[in-house]
Amino acid sequence: MNVVMEIVAPIFGIVLLSFVLARRGVFGVEASDGLTRFMFYVAIPAMLYRTMATTDLPVLIPWRYILAFYVPSFTLFIVGMLMARHIYRWNRADQGIAAISSSYSNMVMLGFPLVISAFGESAALPLFILLALQSTLLFPLTTWALEIYGRDPQSSQGSILRSVVSVLFNPVILSLFAGVISNVMSLEIPGPAERVLDLLAAAAPACALFALGLGLAQYEFRGDLGCSIAITVLKCIVHPLLVWIACTVFQVDQLWTQVAVLLAAMPTGINAFIFAHKYGVRVSIVTKSILIGTLLSVLSISLLLNSYQIRGVN
Repeated sequence: MNVVMEIVAPIFGIVLLSFVLARRGVFGVEASDGLTRFMFYVAIPAMLYRTMATTDLPVLIPWRYILAFYVPSFTLFIVGMLMARHIYRWNRADQGIAAISSSYSNMVMLGFPLVISAFGESAALPLFILLALQSTLLFPLTTWALEIYGRDPQSSQGSILRSVVSVLFNPVILSLFAGVISNVMSLEIPGPAERVLDLLAAAAPACALFALGLGLAQYEFRGDLGCSIAITVLKCIVHPLLVWIACTVFQVDQLWTQVAVLLAAMPTGINAFIFAHKYGVRVSIVTKSILIGTLLSVLSISLLLNSYQIRGVN
């Protein structure tokens, strides 16, 4: 357990530090937005490109691994919609927000610092495979749920096209694909450029965690919590359980299984809030789900990592 705390305590310590500083007024909304943009457009893409450009890529696409993670993710997407429709009687557009909140993991701000801290560089490839696909697969599906299934008669086809284009030109996705292309073509990064990438990549984990704390400090934790707790249970408990079962069925390698389960145990990703804010639906429910999930993940992630330690892994 001491080894687990050495991994978990610093990670959540940074989140807590930035949360407290934001709540005390040291950092405002502008600082949070600025740091988030730096992380999203500069630091994280630099780290992802650098890693993918130098990682030994698999000869074959690991379909079993991908299916083991995303079949449960798609299942929970549907379950989230059905829960919102039949239990909470939400309208169609709101059901799309429940769907992404139940299935979309916080891989960038929380997932990758935890995975790299816990497993080291050997976990980089399985981590970035799932990271590359999450937005690519779930963003268009969420856009469909919000703009086609839950269509407002006033909306247009152009808004759907813009949403798809925004996914394709997402800096995280672009940096991953650019890194893969550089790797496949054996392109060498010039010395000065490599140093710049190294400096920016080194800043990425701390910036992501600090930005997460600043973002969480802007959310309010009050009112009816029933739906938020239900979403959190799906995301932080059911999701990793289903991924573990799927990895067992598909006979996924042990390290890759542990990475997938740990990422599935992450709380709802910040992009669920972005969708909710953009479309003006169920914002308070999503923000409370992110808060509750982040608090719960301190315990659930510690238990997961501790179980890995007991088995002599890491």
